This record gives sequence, structure tokens and C-alpha cells, in this order.
Amino acid sequence: MPFMNTTHNTHFAQRFSAWFAQKPRLAGILAFLFLMPFVYFAISLRYKIIRENEHREMSNILNVVQRNMAQIYKNSYTTTLTLALTINDNGQPEDFEKVGKQLVESNPSIDAVQLVPNGTIKYIYPLKGNEAALNYNILASKNTKQEAIVSLKTKSFYFAGPLELKQGGIGVVGRLPVYKKNKFWGFSAVVIRMNTLLKASGIGSIDDTKYYFQFSKTNPKTGKETFYLKEKANFKDKYFRSVTIPEGNWNLYLISRHSNNAIYQIYTSLILGTLLCLIFGLWVYSMMKKPAEQHILILEQAKILVENEIKFKTLFEQAPVGIAKADVSSNSFLESNAQFSKITEYTEDELKSCSLDRLLSPEDYVAFKQALQRLLSKEQEEFNTEILLQTKNGKRIWINMLVAPIWSNEIEAQKYILIIEDIDAKKTTEEDLHNSFDLVNEQNKRLLNFSYIVSHNLRSHSSNIKSISNLMDEADTEEEKLELMEMLRKVSLSLQDTMTNLNEVVNIQSNIGLQREELNLKVFIDSTLHVLNEQIIQKDATLFVDVDSNATVLYNAAYLESILLNLVSNAIKYASHDRVPIVKIEYNAMMKKLSVSDNGIGIDLKKHGHNMFGMYKTFHKNADAKGLGLFITKNQIEAMGGKITVESEPHKGTTFTVYFV
Repeated sequence: MPFMNTTHNTHFAQRFSAWFAQKPRLAGILAFLFLMPFVYFAISLRYKIIRENEHREMSNILNVVQRNMAQIYKNSYTTTLTLALTINDNGQPEDFEKVGKQLVESNPSIDAVQLVPNGTIKYIYPLKGNEAALNYNILASKNTKQEAIVSLKTKSFYFAGPLELKQGGIGVVGRLPVYKKNKFWGFSAVVIRMNTLLKASGIGSIDDTKYYFQFSKTNPKTGKETFYLKEKANFKDKYFRSVTIPEGNWNLYLISRHSNNAIYQIYTSLILGTLLCLIFGLWVYSMMKKPAEQHILILEQAKILVENEIKFKTLFEQAPVGIAKADVSSNSFLESNAQFSKITEYTEDELKSCSLDRLLSPEDYVAFKQALQRLLSKEQEEFNTEILLQTKNGKRIWINMLVAPIWSNEIEAQKYILIIEDIDAKKTTEEDLHNSFDLVNEQNKRLLNFSYIVSHNLRSHSSNIKSISNLMDEADTEEEKLELMEMLRKVSLSLQDTMTNLNEVVNIQSNIGLQREELNLKVFIDSTLHVLNEQIIQKDATLFVDVDSNATVLYNAAYLESILLNLVSNAIKYASHDRVPIVKIEYNAMMKKLSVSDNGIGIDLKKHGHNMFGMYKTFHKNADAKGLGLFITKNQIEAMGGKITVESEPHKGTTFTVYFV
């Protein structure tokens, strides 16, 4: 029986093979139908990659615009905050025209600035072209009241609009509520016209052949979405991406002009794939008699090759980053994609005739070769760094660089992949934000410090005046009243001195446009010593000056004269009674620093160091000391962008060092 079954099966197989061999047309059709799913699978992969690339490109464009919008918001907030600082304690702006001009000229994304006391626009820069908005009450108008109240409720900076501006046109208005003595004063505001907003955000610079933007805001009254750009608002049937910009409760849409763009791109692949299947079916038809295992192997290999080729070519050519293949020994480029050429500004043919040393500085190229050697020796698993690249036109830009060896076997690599990404704009933005943040912090520190000084000193004088006034009311005799009047006169004179000192500090801190010129440092030192000649003789002091006669500094002449006079006179004034006074004045041109040293009575920095440059701070029982010299000196030096340091020990002497810029 087993023998009979085996014989029967063998005969069945032979008959089936013979029957199938007589049906080459059916075999070809089956081969065609077998290969079509693989072709469609490969095409679907390509469609998915195209769609993902479009999604990524649109997301990148939206992210750039969103970052630009955030930068506009930060610039506008900094502008309104700076403008608010011009309002004095009496509620009156100081130097509004001057400050407004500087703010508008330094911020290309801002068209105008305003101060709006009690909700009425009273100050505008530039006034020309904006006259219609003057004396406009935003809290009384239904067009502006609601969003102005939003800013008041949150007590923070808020963008209102887009809205029709009183002076004409469409724009947005950023308002910051200002409070003086815990009472609402009004608003500090910036005006940005819609064209300026579109240009500064990058919306106006997009290639509109592929995509277009739409800008909208939901009306808080009707709940309907209002669109502001000229492109049609009905785009729900198109492919789009959107983000919400919280700074103004805006919606930003990026819409693809061709919703079926991905399908159009795969038409050719679909036709070629179908032809490939048809050719394969004909080939099977002609090769009917070959073993079935060979047919299956060919189908599998064809599938793998098609998938790999489509994946690699799509990723390589359409990648949003620059990709190149280079030789390990010479670092010359063997192959590169379009984005690599775009970043380096070299064509693909030009790149094949040059090596990486042309794109990097000598120092960076040496560091790169060392890192590559560590990769090849497997001392280092990966190499990813931010580095400066020099383009064909000589421009130096920041890039992010990733290097990966291509191993031909486990111990040898003759080629490597180089992936670069242009991050120059990101680096520039980070640096600008850091500088703006430092500037605002420094201004806030100075404002708080000065507020404390004013409050402390004026409170003391006002308290004395009040006490003397009360005593005068209770005085019984004319003699007592005359004595109290004399005391009141002395207090008023002291108050006048205080106001004079505070005014001098304000002049230093607010003097932005100081005149600088090349000054001969030795000439100014000699002039200072001539002025102090009588004190030098009285103290029998010895002075050593180690300053080159040709040494110059770019400085304000009045400030340099004041700084030298304060430092040298202090060195002579606080000389020790136990030894001959010695004062050394030295200048290091390489480090741009001037030091004034003495062997005087010194200062206990552990005890007084935190008050060293404070206003009205004295450290010795000297009747002539007012505690103003070092405070003013420090403010003058910092106003010129420099700094001052001190080293001192009691009974050993003091060294002040001034650093120029």
C-alpha cells in the first residue's frame, strides 16, 4: 500500500507539471499578479516617504515662523518694558522722542511705539503718519476695549488684533499695562502693521508655488474664525498644517497648493512598476521550463532590490540635511546630495574635486582628523559636533556635523558618511536672545539699586524735616524756634546735596550717547598728578608711573579725568602714618587694564567688600569722606562698558584695577 500511494502521488505531480507546462499564458498571468503586490508595496513606501517629507518640510516652515513670531513677541515686550522705564515718579515720560526713535530704529519688526496714559494715546513715535491715533481712547472704543481689558486682567504683555488701525491699515498692537505706585498708569504699546508682521515672521518670504499661509483669529463675540490673508479661506479640502500662536491667540495655517502632489509624483513609478510586472510575466512565460525555486528566488531578490533602491534614493536625494560620502585616506568627497551642495555652495562636480579641508579652518580640520581616527580605531563610538563651515563664497556658517564610518569588514573602513545641518540662524537667534536678556537684567538691577538709594536717602531727610516741623509747632519761645529753624536749614542743605549727588548718578546712568575718542593715557595721568601736586608734597608721597607714552584708550575725556583723579587722590588721602606713602600707576596694553596701587591703611574686604562701591559708604574716620567717589567712579567705568576690581588688606595697602574695552 505505501508503495502504491507513493506511485500515485508521483504520477499526480508529473501530470500537474505537464499540464502547467502546457499553460504558459496562465503562468505568465500568475507571475504578473504575483509581482504586482510587491510593486504596489514599494510604491506605497515611496508615497509614504513623500508625504512624510512634505509633512516634515511644512512643520519646519511653521516652526521657523513660530520662532520668528516668538522673537517678535520678545522684542516687542522688551521695547514696551524699556519705554515704560522712561515714565518718572510723577507719571511723565522723559526723553520719549529720543528713546522711541532708538527703539523703533533698532527693531525693524516695529512700526511705532505709544504711551497710553489712562487708556488715551498721548505719545506716539513716529508721529508722522500716525496723527489720527493721537488722543484716541482705547478703553472707550468697542473695537479696542475688549482686548485692552484682557491685558489689564492678566497684568502682562498682550497682542491685540489684527484690527483696523485708527491711522489706517491693518495691524496688531502689543500692550503692556504700566503701574506707578501700585496704581494703573496706562499702557506702553508697540504698533506692528500687518505687512511688517508678515515680513518679520518669514510668512512673506515663503516659496508660494508649493505652499501658502493663512492667518486667522477667533472672534470672541461671535465665535467665528476670521481670516486676514488674501488667499482663500476655504482650504479644508487641501492638505495643511497649523499651529496656535498664544502671544495673540492667533491660528497660523500652512496649506499645500496641490493636495494630490504626492500621488502625481508616484504616477511614473506606478506605470514603470506595472510595466516591470508585465515584462516579468512575459519572461516567466518564455522561461516556463526553469525550476520553480529559481522563479521564487528571483521574485524575492527583485522585491528586496526595489525596496532598497527606492528607500535609499528617496532618503539620500530628498533628505532635509546635507549627506556626503568621503574617502578615509584623502577626505575627498565621492558623492553628495542636493542639500549638501546647497549648504556648501559647491556643485556636486566641484565637491568631487575637493576635500573636507577646504570647508574647515586648519584648526578644526586637525581636530576632525583626530576625531575620525578615534572612530576608526573604535576608541570613540560616535562623532557629532557643532562647527564653523566655510562656503564656496567665503561665508562662515554654523553647522551640526555627524560622522559615521562605512565598515567593509569588522576591522577596516575605507569610506565614511558625513551628515551636516545648517544651524546658523539658530545660533544667531540664541546669541541675540542671550544679549537681550543680559541687557534687561542689567537695567533692572540698576533700576532697583537706584530706587533703593533714592528711597533710603530721601526718607531720612523727610523724616528729619517732619520731626523738626512738629517741634516748631510745640516750641514755646522765639529762641527755641530760631534754633529749630537753623536745624531745618541744615537739613534742607543736606537734602540739596543729596539731590545733587543723585542727579549726577542719573546723568551717568542715562548718558547713552557718550562721546569717545582716542586719548593719550600718559598725558591724562600727568595732568592728574599736576592737579594733586600740593597733596603729594604735603604727604611727602613717592609716585611710580609705568605707562608707555604712546598708550591710548578709546574713552570719554571727562570720565577718564574723573576716574584717575578719584583713584589717585584716594591712594594719597588714605596713606599710612607709619611709612612713606608710595603710589604705583601701571598700564598693561595687552590686557587693557590700568592699576593704581598704594601702601596705605587698606580696607577690610571681608567686612566692607559688599559695600565697597556703594553710595555714601565710608570705611575710615575721615571727615572729608562722603562715600561718593568710588560709587561715581564705578558707574562711569560701567557706562563705558568696562569694570573695576579691588584688592586690599588692612595696614598693607590697596590696588584698584580698571579694565578698558
